[in-house]
Formats: sequence, structure tokens, C-alpha cells
Amino acid sequence: MLSKGVRVRGIYSTALTRLLIDNGIKVVDASQTLKERFGEIVDEKGIALATIKDRDDLKGLVVIGERDIVLKILEVLKKTLQSSPCHPMPYELYATYACKVLREGIVELPGGQVGIYEDRARPGDIVIAHVVAYRNRVPVLRKGAAVVGNHARIVEGQAHDVSEHIRDMRRELLLSIAMRAGLEGWGVKWRSSARWSDLNELLEELQNLKDKARSVKEIAQNATEPKKLSPGELLAFIPLSLDDKLLLDNVRARQVPTIRYHHLLKTCGDKYSPLVDFLENSYHCCDMECASENLLKIIETDVSRNKYLKLIHEKIDGTTIVIEGESEVLSTNPFTIKLTRKITGEGVYNGLDIPKEKGDTALSIIVFLSNIIPHVYFNRHGKLKGIYINVNSPVEPHPPNALWYLDACVDVIWREGGEVDVLDLEELRKQSDNLSENTILKYESIAFNTLKMIRENKDDILRDPINTLRKIATSFVSSGLPKKP
Repeated sequence: MLSKGVRVRGIYSTALTRLLIDNGIKVVDASQTLKERFGEIVDEKGIALATIKDRDDLKGLVVIGERDIVLKILEVLKKTLQSSPCHPMPYELYATYACKVLREGIVELPGGQVGIYEDRARPGDIVIAHVVAYRNRVPVLRKGAAVVGNHARIVEGQAHDVSEHIRDMRRELLLSIAMRAGLEGWGVKWRSSARWSDLNELLEELQNLKDKARSVKEIAQNATEPKKLSPGELLAFIPLSLDDKLLLDNVRARQVPTIRYHHLLKTCGDKYSPLVDFLENSYHCCDMECASENLLKIIETDVSRNKYLKLIHEKIDGTTIVIEGESEVLSTNPFTIKLTRKITGEGVYNGLDIPKEKGDTALSIIVFLSNIIPHVYFNRHGKLKGIYINVNSPVEPHPPNALWYLDACVDVIWREGGEVDVLDLEELRKQSDNLSENTILKYESIAFNTLKMIRENKDDILRDPINTLRKIATSFVSSGLPKKP
């Protein structure tokens, strides 16, 4: 009998496997690397009820699978990764829903949220559809029902298919079983666990899926309003702050040699990843602390060579804002970049409530690994109009031409005339479902320490705002609190 558990893949896999095992969760379908590192504690085979893998940009995790086991995984991760928000999606992948068509390409789901519908239908119609993806956190649905099992899922109107991880004769055998299963109008998608499972078990599951599909279709005939008709797989996204990447470094180090910034460096892509592996394989003859710092400096230098850079501001709710500007290196220790952009739009500056005017210039002072980013606004004559200081997770390089961080909701402002204030403190305090109490208190502390330093340095800010704010931002590098003099 195959054991059931969780599949783990990607750059965080060793640390996550250690966490899961420590919390009594079985790891199955383990890669060769995980087998070498954990031995018999993990299973090379098995049925994966859920999978944890890298987010596409490597800055976070994706968890997908059976609802109960995913919720158990999320409980472990939220307990451990206390400064990284968790976003379970409200509608399950491959779940079947009766939806009301609102207009071309848009449907209403249970609960009132809208989804993107990939097929044609008339407004007012009730359509039966299943979730196939998310686009900017909006569910994307396709016509027809879907029913999910451990070894396969069957989807109405689709062709038979087999997981890319199953090859050769086993693949042909599974396709043959699907074609002989009497599932007219339904396609079987065999999952990776089908490569090891007993054929009688696979045939039994197909029969169960057929029975469930018949029941779903019967219920669907009487649907007159948005309704969930069959369960799917819970999907969750977890962007990882630098603090939690460093925590995962420490967890990984319990299993294998791990340099500082391991996971941060791994997020920087294939150009640098082999260097991380080389250094960790040479731990017996290298100063790993020095080596990791030097590799991070190489990456920061590579990013700073770009004439134009993007600043990726990811909010607690998972949405992102991208600022792009002309970059200039102000310092290399720590690496500091000035990002310049001309203001062309109208309106008011967010948080400052002062008007945008033609010819204004915005300068962002970005100190790598700092918990704050000052944005400074000047009028066309070079007079300081206002300062907006974002509080965030430490700013990370994101090669080849970007920097990334998680927003902390709270900000500090300075208005012309010397008014200084902390904004959105209540919004930060409402994040108890996403951030730990310690993390919320940490971000509050950063905001009020920033406020204090702005007040103490008000004359210097008026005389030389860029260098003064650079020094203030530098004091919040890595630790999140000002360094002692």
C-alpha cells in the first residue's frame, strides 16, 4: 500500500521537508536529492495529496492539493513563517460550480465574486464550469464539470492525458485504461501517483469518479443560482519576506551545509544558483559567511548596472505595484540606488495630499536589505514638496533589473512645513490573520523609529534630503531596527 503525504519541489524543498517532518507530516514522491539528504524518513514513491512548490518568480511558495492536508500545511507555515502572508484562494482548482453569466466572458460564482469564463454564453444563463487557473487573483473557469481523485481527475469535454512524469509503457497502459473506461464525453488526466499504483486500485478509482460525475450532472440539471457542485483542490500563495527566507536558511542548515542568504541568492536565478551550490559543497575549505556576502555583492552590482530599474511593491493581499525609473548608484556599502522619475500625471500624491504638478520629480532612495524606502518629491524648481517613507520587508535584489519587497501597510510622511506623521497604523494592526503579533510590533517599531529620526534630523533633511534619508534608510538594514552609534 502506497503511503500518502506531501510532495515538495523547488529551491525551498530541503527546508520545507525538514519543517513538515518536524510537524508530523509525511513527505512522499521525494526527489533523489531529498532521499539523499533525509534517507528513509521520506518516501521515494507514494500518493501526493498536496504539493508545495516555488512561485514562478521564486519569491514565494505555492501550495495546492486536498483541502484538509493543505490547511494543515498552511497551519505549519503560518506558525513558522510569521512575517509572510498566506493567501488561500476562495475557489478550488478543478472544483465544479454552477455560475450565472453576467456578460460576455464574466460569470458570478457562489458568494458573489466574479470569474472569467472562457466560453460563450448568454447573460442570465446558468452554466456549469470548473476552475482551471487564477489570473490576477480572479478565478478562470472552463465549460464542463470536473471530478478529482487521488490518481486521476476526469474533466467533461477534454481529451485523455497522462502526467509528464509518467513515460514509456506505463503511459501507454494508462491511456488504454482511460479509453476502455466507458467515460464517453469525459477525459481522464492521470496524475503522477498513477505510475506506482496497483491497476485494480486505478480501475476502482475510475469507477468512483464515474459515479461522482453522474451525481454532479444530476445536481447540475436543477441548478438555478450560483452553487458549488463538486470539490477540487485548495490553492494558496505565500510570498516570503527576507526575514523568513533567512529563517528557512537556518532550518536547512540543520540538514546540510547552508550559506547565509542561501534562499535569497537562489531566488536570483540560474546565473547565480550554481555558485551557491559550489560554495556549499566547498564548506570545508571556505569562509562561508564571507563567501555568501561576496556573492550577494556580485548580484547587487549586476542589478545596479542597469540604467533603468523596476521596484516591485507587493502588497499584503498579493497585488503588486511596479515603479520604474532611471537608476544611479549612491553607495556600494551598503548598496544604495537613487531611482528618478518625472511626474507627468495629475492628482495628488498618495498619503501626502499635495497636488502633483507638471515638472515634479520623484526620487526613491533604495538601500538594499533596508526595511524602509524614502520617496522624495520636488517641484520643477527643485524645492522639496514632501517625503513618503514606505515600511516594508527588507528590499531584495531581483535580477536582472528589479528589486522586490513586501509592503508592511504602515508609512511615515513629511509635508512641507515640517509636519511628520505615521499613516495607516490601524491597517497594519488589522493584519493579524496575515502577520504574527511580533511582526506587527516590529513594523510599528520601525515606523515610530523612522518618525523619531525624521524629527531629529529635520534641519539636515531641508539642507540635504537625499543623503540624510540615505543614512536613515541605511540604519534599518537587515535587522529592522536602527543600528547603535
